Amino acid sequence: MEMLAIDRAEEILMELLEEDSECIPVLNNLGHMNGRYLSDFEKAIEYYDKVLILEPDNAWARDERRRYARYLTYD
Repeated sequence: MEMLAIDRAEEILMELLEEDSECIPVLNNLGHMNGRYLSDFEKAIEYYDKVLILEPDNAWARDERRRYARYLTYD
């Protein structure tokens, strides 16, 4: 993602997610990619919601989810 090869990064992350649909680092990275690089805030929130179901005390996911939810309220 940092090299802006977003399509390839997404492919890799989705392959990893198929292997383990509850992999928290993969879900966090998908949330980050969708929020920061693709500006798909709703999708980012979905990934962070999955993380928070698996790990309710995950501060990163909670804070990022809150940030992107706030973006959805802007006009």
